[in-house]
Amino acid sequence: MQITIFKSFLLILGIIFFSLFKLNGQVKGQDLQISDQNETIRNEIIRIIMPGVFDIQSRDFVIRMRVWGISFPTRGQPGFNEAIAFCEKNLLSVKPELEVKRVFDERNLKVVKVRINQGRTDFATECISLGYGWHDEKETGRFGPMVLAQLKAKRANQGIWKTGFNYDAKQPFLQKPKPNLSSAYLRNNQMLPQISYWLTSFGKIHRPSCTFYERGRGTLTAKPDGIDCRICGGRGGKK
Repeated sequence: MQITIFKSFLLILGIIFFSLFKLNGQVKGQDLQISDQNETIRNEIIRIIMPGVFDIQSRDFVIRMRVWGISFPTRGQPGFNEAIAFCEKNLLSVKPELEVKRVFDERNLKVVKVRINQGRTDFATECISLGYGWHDEKETGRFGPMVLAQLKAKRANQGIWKTGFNYDAKQPFLQKPKPNLSSAYLRNNQMLPQISYWLTSFGKIHRPSCTFYERGRGTLTAKPDGIDCRICGGRGGKK
């Protein structure tokens, strides 16, 4: 009798645990589905930082990304304003299709291949074909679609290809200005003005204020080697 009651208790307890487990799984599944839907809705570009660099709003964060395979003019270079205007027009508030090419580059940007117009257009290839940027072969290798797009832009002399600007050239550093007074520049290790001492034939050194300055035989020199005059102090002056 006691054994039968114990078995019945175990059976009821097992049914209760199974029901709770199933209910908990349904709740978690619903939460996950809602989370995925929210992430899909909010994956849109909210800010253009510079040509090819943008911020995208995901479910929980704002992620900064860079377009793969293309280089753009930087601020102050010909074509910069046109490139950033094109990026703002075609990417801002858009929900693109993204393929991650590098998790993070040297600037801590996520590098992605961007497709727009419901996946029909590769954004980088489109920019290259219109002359807003150029193919970055160091990053992609000889990637066929981008190579052909660049040839098309060059032949049409579009965008950056009509400026004649060498975007890959390193800008020279500013050089230190040189003084206009050549005599002062040549004596860059000396103090100006200099004192000309009178060095007598006996090896005595006199300052310009000394009574014996330029008296008798001697020479004028800025760096005398001899005995300082007791009256004027010679090289050191009166103390």
